[in-house]
Parts: sequence; C-alpha cells; structure tokens
Amino acid sequence: MNKLIRWVVTALLVTFGSAGAASAQLTNGSFELGSQDPGAFWITLGPGATVMDGWTVDAGEVDYIGGWWPASEGTKSIDMNGRVAGQISQYFPTTPGVTYALSFDMSGNADDAPVIKLMTVTAGGSQPQTYAYNTSLTGNNRSDMKWENHVYTFVAESDLTLLSFKSDVGGFFGPVLDNVELLSGVCHRNFGKKGQKTLTVGPHAVAAHLAHGDAPGPCEE
Repeated sequence: MNKLIRWVVTALLVTFGSAGAASAQLTNGSFELGSQDPGAFWITLGPGATVMDGWTVDAGEVDYIGGWWPASEGTKSIDMNGRVAGQISQYFPTTPGVTYALSFDMSGNADDAPVIKLMTVTAGGSQPQTYAYNTSLTGNNRSDMKWENHVYTFVAESDLTLLSFKSDVGGFFGPVLDNVELLSGVCHRNFGKKGQKTLTVGPHAVAAHLAHGDAPGPCEE
C-alpha cells in the first residue's frame, strides 16, 4: 500500500476508531478456498454459484482464475467478467455507525478490449465507489499483472453488511480482483526511538504486532 493511501486510512481509523473494524472479518478474501479448483486455467461461474467459500455470484458471470496469470495473493483471483459482466458479494458482521476501511488489489484482463476496466464496490447496496484500471497505461500482461492497491471506506448501516464487487464493462475481459481484506489499527511501539505511532495492517498481521508489544487500536493522542 502506498504512503498516501496508508496515511488516509490511518487518519480514518484514528478519527472513527478501530474496535468495530478489528472485530469484523471477511471470509476467503484472497479466493484461495473453493469447492472446485480452476487449475491452470479458470472456471466460469454463473448466478447463484457459491464455489468460492464465503462469496456468492449474484449477477452475471465471473471467471474463477487459477494459474492463467499470477494472483496478487496466493494462486487464485477473479476476472469480474465471464462471458458477461458479473457481481460477487458476501455478508459480514459490522457495527452500525462505525467507519470501515477495506483494502483490495485490482488489475485488468489485458487479453482484449476494453482498455479501461471499471469496477464498483458497494456496502449494504449503497455508498458506491467506482475504480478504474487502464491496461494501456500499466502495460500489464499475463506474466505481470501489475496489481494496484485500493482502499474503500464506508460507514456501516447495520450489524450485517453486504459487500459487493461489480464489473461495469461488457464482454469477456473485465477488471480483476484479489486480496480483499479489512484493515485494522494497531499502536506500534517504537522500541529504542521516541514516541509511538498508529499503523494500519491486515487482519493476519495483527497477532504478530500484539505479540511484539504493540497495542490494539489507534494510539491515544
């Protein structure tokens, strides 16, 4: 994650608190777990498919990608277009009124047009944010996907939130998604240095930071 994005997320977590974000969890954010293995290619999944643990294809089609290109995290990723544009979703617990920060990696299927891949993220069916990936500018290909990290923030409106990713381009070659995770704040102790600082980390890194003496949540002013 670049420094600007990390600074923005840190500010949000400090401002709104991280207790809710720390307790919430997403299932299978890197799409590694599934009842079918796409192998070296892909599997096209249609409406209602629950092949990927935690996720449901609730509109159109997506391609569950195996070894066709390198994933951002692990070995699997999602082309948000199968033969048509698709949408995937999952519910996860949230605390109403709490602001959450969600990190995800985005690329684009550069095998064919359109050059600009568009994908919209929503929480609870609202608070939409559209992200673009330009394969012409990045020059990505199947050997080097040139993943870009994005952070989506939203305010929870209920105790169960539906997180959705939707392709906004037609055809077979869509935006590509991987490594979806909720970010948490930890107060990092600067051993041997003056002061402390708030870090934003993925859920898998929280335990390691706490084991090293850091404290959960943002540092107190």
